[in-house]
Amino acid sequence: MRVRSKLFASGVAAIALIGAVQPAHAQDSDDASIQEGQPEAGEGGDRYSLNTIVVTARRVSESLQDTPISVTAITAEALADKGASDLTSLDTSVPNVNFSTTGTSSGSSSAAVIFIRGVGQNDFIPTTEPGVGLYVDGVYYGRTVGSVLDLLDLEQVEVLRGPQGTLFGRNTIGGAINLTTRKPDFDLGGKIRVLGGSDDRYEGFVSVDAPLGPTLAMGVAGMIKKRDGYVEREDGVRQGGEDVLGGRFNLLWEPNDQFEARLTADYVREREESAPEVLLNAIEGAAFPTFFNTNAFGNGATDPTCAVNGGAVGNRNCYNDSWVLGPYSSGETGPSNSEIDAWGVALNMQVKLTDTVTLKSISAYRELDANLARSADGSPFTIFQTQDEYVQNQFSEELQLIANAFEDRLSLVAGGYFFTESASNFAFVEFVPPTSPLRIGADVENENFALFGEATLDVTDRLHLLGGVRYTKEIKRFQGTSLRGFGGTPNVSILSGDAALPQTLEFGKVTWRGSLSYDVTDDITTYATVSTGFKSGGFTLRLTNPNTIIPTFDPETVTLYEIGAKTEFPAIGLRLNLSGFMSDYTDIQVDGVVPGAFGTVTFNGGDAEINGVEAELTWVPTGDLNINASFGYLDAKYTSLNAGSLVTLADKLIRTPKYTASAGASYYFDLGDAGSITPRVDWAYKSRIEFEPVNTAFTSQPGYSTVNVNIGYLSPNEDWR
Repeated sequence: MRVRSKLFASGVAAIALIGAVQPAHAQDSDDASIQEGQPEAGEGGDRYSLNTIVVTARRVSESLQDTPISVTAITAEALADKGASDLTSLDTSVPNVNFSTTGTSSGSSSAAVIFIRGVGQNDFIPTTEPGVGLYVDGVYYGRTVGSVLDLLDLEQVEVLRGPQGTLFGRNTIGGAINLTTRKPDFDLGGKIRVLGGSDDRYEGFVSVDAPLGPTLAMGVAGMIKKRDGYVEREDGVRQGGEDVLGGRFNLLWEPNDQFEARLTADYVREREESAPEVLLNAIEGAAFPTFFNTNAFGNGATDPTCAVNGGAVGNRNCYNDSWVLGPYSSGETGPSNSEIDAWGVALNMQVKLTDTVTLKSISAYRELDANLARSADGSPFTIFQTQDEYVQNQFSEELQLIANAFEDRLSLVAGGYFFTESASNFAFVEFVPPTSPLRIGADVENENFALFGEATLDVTDRLHLLGGVRYTKEIKRFQGTSLRGFGGTPNVSILSGDAALPQTLEFGKVTWRGSLSYDVTDDITTYATVSTGFKSGGFTLRLTNPNTIIPTFDPETVTLYEIGAKTEFPAIGLRLNLSGFMSDYTDIQVDGVVPGAFGTVTFNGGDAEINGVEAELTWVPTGDLNINASFGYLDAKYTSLNAGSLVTLADKLIRTPKYTASAGASYYFDLGDAGSITPRVDWAYKSRIEFEPVNTAFTSQPGYSTVNVNIGYLSPNEDWR
């Protein structure tokens, strides 16, 4: 038999109410970006228009249409209009992005797995790095556990596609997701949001701004999210629910026009069951079920019929199809929990040294403590169960010097970056009796140093030349303490010789970007870009066999060639951005199971070529109608394999659907003194997705579509909706 299982994503109905404690003053467009097509409150009549979108994709505030890279910007209000409450909504909003919530073997619904244009990272262990960088107010989040962030007090999300090898922190080989939270306002005010839905779902969000003086303002925000699970186990446990508490503190000091300091602190607490998983199919001949049925006889009770062809169908003492209980039921009785505590503080400061030179500092410290457990066979038998203890802390410091010269024809961003983290990840693994539980894992320390610079020269009023470079050095330290207890001998180290000693790896790499852009007209910009990205190698953490040498894997690199056009047609209210690209992806880090072992390890599978196109459209044909759409196409394939690779040239890259598409529309109905109503519909499509490097029919998902519909009411004075 072979185990076939599936992770579910829940869809539920919900109703939300949002009210303002006191209307806060809107920020100037120089300080906050405005999503295209968003309502402009207070104007009456026309509600939608092609507003200027301000992004910080190059570490300075600039118009999206002037930025010669592929970037999507979405405001918190636009996400709320789509019913989004966390970052997973990007999965259906941005072309060629795949955002999942459950990493390899984690058992957690908050272990982010993000792929952009076929580049990402599937595993959550601290010896591998995320392929897509996640940043909150410029602070890099080093670990994916706990990174399915709720949209608490958020202002905007920017998704940068392709390697960001010059300006962005660490290991942004596939792209970056840059979140900007809202600055506190100097007027007393706030918002309250409540939501209720099926499965006993309820959520509450509150944020309050308060002035503490003419130059000091404070913001406090909090949230609670509760929902019962939608997959029920035979022991009564319901998986797939939510139980989250979180808060954010924000202090802004602006003593004068030359200096600004912003102190933020955040905390989130999750106490949930493990990610929902059910048995779909049991196939004759797989190793674990056959071994179990032949030797263990279901909970140790001898039943000779279990040894016949791997199990007698219908006999629940055996592991077979009798444990396929339907799409929302599971026979599991083993461990199930996802407990996460994460908090951090950050200090962002900037000082204007002269009219043309600004110095910025981003200092941050974060801690993560997680306990994750899962049972992966869909039955009450002990066939494969894991419990992970995961502790991590990080400190980062970034300095940026931003300057303009030659009457603003030359702009420069330069600086340095330092990141250090300590992490410990140990897993307790139980599988087919009579073997004893194993304890595998390691203590890890990682350091990252970088110097970077990027400059843009306006050769003419229409021709712009960009060049950037970054030097990165990484140091990784590993102390493996993997133990196992086969045959009744517990706590026996499987590491000997040099493998039992602390290990060190060092990597150094220069990455760069060059771009040429040309403004065909004031509303049409074309560009051509070449950029490179780098993700360091590391150690194998899940060691399950005796070792005298710690296995390692090499860095992977990407070189991207891209052309694009950013266009606007104001007369008809249309914005259309297009891009086409080719990526050379080398020494791809692949997660898989090596023959003779059972733990997931990382190895370099080979090289690939990824070609694609992207299109994003916003159309405001009238002031009351807003239409948006996106399309992504990827042709991703292995071109060569490394020695010993487990994948073949016929295997598809994981989490890389060939097609992604979305479309949405909203219409504003003015009810005069009665307020307004805005219905909205959103559609999204993804083609077939492979979840394992060695592709099989059991670890893939056919193409699918989703449709979301909602209707919003806004009060006449716009205090609540």
